[in-house]
Amino acid sequence: MSYEVLECDLLVVGAGMAGLSAAGWAAERGARVIVVEKAPQIGGSAFLSGGVLWTAASPKKMELYGAGEPALGEVICERYPEAIAWLRRRGVDVSKTMKVLHGYGYQIDIVEHLKGCVDLVEKAGGHVVFETTVSTLLQDKEGRVTGARTVHQDGEIDVHAKWTLLATGGFQGNPELRSQYIHENARDMLLRSNVYSDGAGLRLGREAGGEVRGTNRGFYGHLVSKPNAWGEERYFTMLSQYHSDHALLFNEQGKRFCDESVGDHTNTYHTVQQPHARAICLWDARVHAEHATKPIVATAPPMDKFAVAMENGGEGIIAQNYAELGNFATAHGFDGEAMLRELSYYNDQANNGWEVMTPPRTESCLPMDRAPYYALIVYPAITFTFGGLTIDTGAQVLDNKGRAVPGLLAAGSDAGGAYGVGYAGGLAMAMTFGITAARTAGWQ
Repeated sequence: MSYEVLECDLLVVGAGMAGLSAAGWAAERGARVIVVEKAPQIGGSAFLSGGVLWTAASPKKMELYGAGEPALGEVICERYPEAIAWLRRRGVDVSKTMKVLHGYGYQIDIVEHLKGCVDLVEKAGGHVVFETTVSTLLQDKEGRVTGARTVHQDGEIDVHAKWTLLATGGFQGNPELRSQYIHENARDMLLRSNVYSDGAGLRLGREAGGEVRGTNRGFYGHLVSKPNAWGEERYFTMLSQYHSDHALLFNEQGKRFCDESVGDHTNTYHTVQQPHARAICLWDARVHAEHATKPIVATAPPMDKFAVAMENGGEGIIAQNYAELGNFATAHGFDGEAMLRELSYYNDQANNGWEVMTPPRTESCLPMDRAPYYALIVYPAITFTFGGLTIDTGAQVLDNKGRAVPGLLAAGSDAGGAYGVGYAGGLAMAMTFGITAARTAGWQ
C-alpha cells in the first residue's frame, strides 16, 4: 500500500511545552518542522500549569531535590538561562524573579510562548496538525528512524524527517501504565492533567528499539482532598494541599511514612504506596496561618485550603485537642490511638531529639502543638510522569545497551531520568530538553 508522503527536517510528536519549544527553536533557525498533536489544540499539560518557569538554584541543589541522574539535571541548569534569554528576545512576557520552593524562576506568558512557537513553525513553511496520531515510527534498513506514519480522520500520511522528536507528555493518562511503572495503587489515581498523555511516546520509542526507564517510578503531582467532582481544571489547584510539606502525614496504621518537609510533590509519591493510597494530613494553628492560607507562589491568590476542601467534599476536622483528632481518625478507618502516640513522639523529638527522629524532617522540624488542629484526609493526584525513554544529555533515545537509536529524540515527560522521586520544575525540564533536542538535530 502506498501512502501520501510529506518531507521535513524535524518531525515533532506532541504540541506541549517540550515539543513546541523544540519546534519553534528549530524553525526560527530555518528548519521545516511538522508537529502532530493528538488533542484538538496545543498546550498539553503546560496550559494547565501556572506558567511559572523555575528550576533549582544550582546543579548541587538539582541533584539533591531533583534526585535524578546528575548529568541530565545539569542539562536543565545549563540550558535554563538560554531558554529565558530566548523568551525575552522574542518579547514573551517574563516577570521579575520569584522564589519557588528550592529554586528561582519567572512567571511567563505560557500561551504567548507556545502560540509564538506555532507562528515560527508556520513562518518557516512547516505545519502544526491537530487530532492526529502516530501509528508507528518509520526506520530504514540500518535502523535509523526516518519519520512516522500519521493517522488523521482524512487518512494516513507518511512524514519523512531527518530527526523525529517524541514529546507526547508521558503516560499519566494511562491507568495500566501507571500501575506497571509507578505502583499498583496508581491505577486509580486522580488525574490533574490532560487526558491525551497516555504513553504513546513510550510505545513508539520502545518499538523503535529504545529503552523505557521503567525503574524510575517518580512522578509529579499533589495531595488533594476528596472532591465532590473531579475533572474540571479549577479543582486541580483548588483542592491541592501544597502545604503538606509543613504538615504531618499518617497512614491507616497511624504511622508517619516519609519526610514530609521535602515537598508536597514527593509526599504524593509516598502516599500512593500506602494502604488504600490515602493519608491524614495534620497541621496546627501556626502552620495554618503561615502556610495553609498563603499562596505557594507570589502570583497565586491566597486561599484557605482547609475551608475550600471542606466546601468541595473534603473529609476533615478542626479539633481543639488531640482526643478529637484521634476520634476523627478512628471514625474514618485509621488507627487513631497509634496516630496520637506518633504525634506525641514527633512533638517530643522536635523539641528534644530532631537528630534521631524517624522518619526525619530535613527542612523544618517544629512541634505541632498550637490549637486548633486541622486534619484532612488526602489522596494522590498525578500531573505528569518522570519515568520514560532512556536518553543521553543530547536528548537522543538510547537502547538497552546505551547506544543511540539514530534519528530519534525524546523530551519532556517522554524522557526519563532527569528527575527521580524529587522535582525541580516541569516547564523548565520540558523547555530545556526541547531546545536541547533541536540543537542535537543541528539547529544551533
